[in-house]
Amino acid sequence: MKKKPKKKGFSGEKMEALFEKAHPTHQISNVSRLNPPQAQLNSLLECYQNRRHVDAERLAMSIAQEFPKHQFAWKVLGAVLKQTGRINESLVACQKSVQLAPHDASALSNLGIALQELGRIDEAEVSYRQAIVLKPDYAEGHYNLGAALKELERLDEAEVSYRQAIAFKPDYAKAYNDLGITLQKLGRLDEAEASYTQAITLKPDYALAHNHLSKILYIKGDKDLAIESIEKANHFDPQSKIFRLLLSVMKSRKSQEANKAAISDTTNAVALTGLTSNPLILNRVVETELITNIYEMSVMEMDKTKRYGFLAAGKDDARFGNGICSPDFNLFENSRSIIQKLAEDLTKTMMEAVKSDIYVLDSFFNILRAGGGSTPHMHLNKLDHYVGLNLAKQKYSLVYYLAAGDQNCSEPGILNLYDPVEDILPCDGMILIIPASRLHSAVYSGKTDRIMIGVNFYSL
Repeated sequence: MKKKPKKKGFSGEKMEALFEKAHPTHQISNVSRLNPPQAQLNSLLECYQNRRHVDAERLAMSIAQEFPKHQFAWKVLGAVLKQTGRINESLVACQKSVQLAPHDASALSNLGIALQELGRIDEAEVSYRQAIVLKPDYAEGHYNLGAALKELERLDEAEVSYRQAIAFKPDYAKAYNDLGITLQKLGRLDEAEASYTQAITLKPDYALAHNHLSKILYIKGDKDLAIESIEKANHFDPQSKIFRLLLSVMKSRKSQEANKAAISDTTNAVALTGLTSNPLILNRVVETELITNIYEMSVMEMDKTKRYGFLAAGKDDARFGNGICSPDFNLFENSRSIIQKLAEDLTKTMMEAVKSDIYVLDSFFNILRAGGGSTPHMHLNKLDHYVGLNLAKQKYSLVYYLAAGDQNCSEPGILNLYDPVEDILPCDGMILIIPASRLHSAVYSGKTDRIMIGVNFYSL
């Protein structure tokens, strides 16, 4: 499952910009009822400012229905829907906002963001360029255009757009950060490092820039400085699993390198780590209490996993069809005692399997019903492919079958492994561990639920 793409904020949704729209300099009398009462607009703005998304959506919808030609309500509605992950609905609101105010540069830029997040990048580029034509010094418009061009791998053009954004807004830390990413992709590592450093100078608590700087320092061989940078990223954003992962990996590798001199045969030392077989199949007795607790927990429908904003994999989530799953990938953080016991047991199992300490990135559950399954996929994300870090070789995936389900059917949920091809019929209590790089899939059509725990982890 891939990492969720970085969220982009709507360019026109800065508080001062919204305030300007809600409080026009030359107000027209509301006697004609063409405009909503100012108090209503003030209330909408307050809800949005304070991230009361449910209230903001309800009020924006109410205003839009009563005053369908008032652009501000549509603009805020588009922003709220985007923030809550409903990008298709957000797109409709953004289109309406542009229709009502075709010369609003920020509305065009917001439309571009919605299009881009739906994968319609060529259309997004057009929208960004229209915004820039209307407002040539629009720094956010140039930045968003750069983001689209970067995604299209038109890196030289992206560089130009990011530099334009910086020219119009010299303190634009986010533009310096993304310029650094672009320069790094172009192979200009020293310039990328300088760009990340400038982003941090402008915004010292910019965790993402510290993260990017740490990675470029690491691949350049400045490993101590890399650890310092990722420690800062972790300090400013302690909730980030990725930052904690990188810190754990870098520190572990440093420790291993320090101990290498004491090992006479490093080849044999490497051979002592990793799985002894692929797949590695084990077993654990399933507690009835564990299954009961899983059914008591919050869930989401599997057909919603591809909606951006809900799960990390977004539109690339391999799961499909009839079933439910955990609403996030943090199952092991649940405080229920039976879940904590499960986490402790599986962590010990994983450590023994790869013969090292581990870092758990994802933990979740799936409950498949007739017609549910997963398309062929592996559990590597963009970071795992990051040149110079080589994380893919340290990543593994575990599945634990709490209930294998009904196997007297046409599709009993055989686990199909590829490269090489191997078919495994799960049973209750089976634990299976494979390298995260190994493709696998399954289709289930049984009459009873199949319940599984999934874990993606790294050896250290």
